[in-house]
Amino acid sequence: MSPDVSPPTLNVPEGWELVSEELTTPFDVRVVTVTANTRIYEDVDLRERLAEVADADATWRFVFASRLRIRPAKSPSGGLSRLVADRANSRFVEILRERGFESIDRADRHRLDLGAGRSGGVESTDGERPQNGATTEATRYRARVRLDDRSAPVEAYFAAWPVGDGEFLLGGGAYPLSLPGPTSFDPEDAREELFSMLRSIR
Repeated sequence: MSPDVSPPTLNVPEGWELVSEELTTPFDVRVVTVTANTRIYEDVDLRERLAEVADADATWRFVFASRLRIRPAKSPSGGLSRLVADRANSRFVEILRERGFESIDRADRHRLDLGAGRSGGVESTDGERPQNGATTEATRYRARVRLDDRSAPVEAYFAAWPVGDGEFLLGGGAYPLSLPGPTSFDPEDAREELFSMLRSIR
């Protein structure tokens, strides 16, 4: 594994903590090597509140950021970007399953504004590729988390974008759309908070 892949940085709100940092080589053949440095954060405050009213194996709310480096370096062509995004989307679905989410369905794609400090976040996309690095496509997923004899809905987003020759940034996360018991939670705020964290990835 190449030690020169620095970890990504992102701004996380108070109450979140780093729970995993990993350097991996997801792809290595004689002609090309892909190395990824990934950090995963969880909403500890929400996890502790949920523990009081539900017994769930899944982490309801998390975000991850990954810096991916391809060697030898390749210019970020449309074909290479699509390949990275497709492979990474498949891996994101695996991560959701590993974290206990069920009934995972790809819902649609949205345009994610990567500009720092911009309001809004995403808008529907017609499937065209992003230009000039200012926006990228975010794939939205619907899923559920099991709660004893019932389940609760969650929503997840994933995005990948080039940042230079042979280098990509990846980001994604999930949040519940409703919670059991009297626990208060606003999914609209959670969505905007996730978009803000994704836009802060560097």
